[in-house]
Amino acid sequence: MKSFKDKVAAITGAASGMGRTLAVELARRGCHLALSDVNETELVRTAELASAHGVRVTLRRLDVANRADVFAWADEVVRDHGRVNLVFNNAGVALTVPVEHARIDDFEWIMGINFWGVVHGTQAFLPHLKASGDGHVVNTSSLFGLMAIPTQGTYNATKFAVRGFTEALRMELEMEGACVSATCVHPGGIATNIAM
Repeated sequence: MKSFKDKVAAITGAASGMGRTLAVELARRGCHLALSDVNETELVRTAELASAHGVRVTLRRLDVANRADVFAWADEVVRDHGRVNLVFNNAGVALTVPVEHARIDDFEWIMGINFWGVVHGTQAFLPHLKASGDGHVVNTSSLFGLMAIPTQGTYNATKFAVRGFTEALRMELEMEGACVSATCVHPGGIATNIAM
């Protein structure tokens, strides 16, 4: 993919931080957007910023931990935009707690969003990306998906999982000669709402 102009991108976690910045930058480059987040108020603000660049923007309140809702959203994006070329599985949350004191509910909550949200988004959009003839999956891991940090065991577990999942997916797509590839992103410290 050499240009984003007139492509369609779906972005989770688009209400703030990296998701908002990504949406606005893609819009500036002429990419149409399907945006989702659990924070509807800020999602509307992102849409306003992106729409100023003259692209089509659709919105959906979405909990990425809900598999059925993510699959329904993927179908909706294709209905609304005619196709989808990119999915950015960007939604994420953080939790600071020593492993010894982390409750199973903590692990299930963070895994539901950070890992299962990526799995759901990838599996829901992949057939549509392939149908577009020119697609890409971008999954957000973290620097903490490359190195472990004390009190970040739950977060580390999710981000290491995203890394392994995405790297395996990329190899599988290459082996089948697919028109789609996958990239795992490992941002370091960025001033976003995830770590306020």
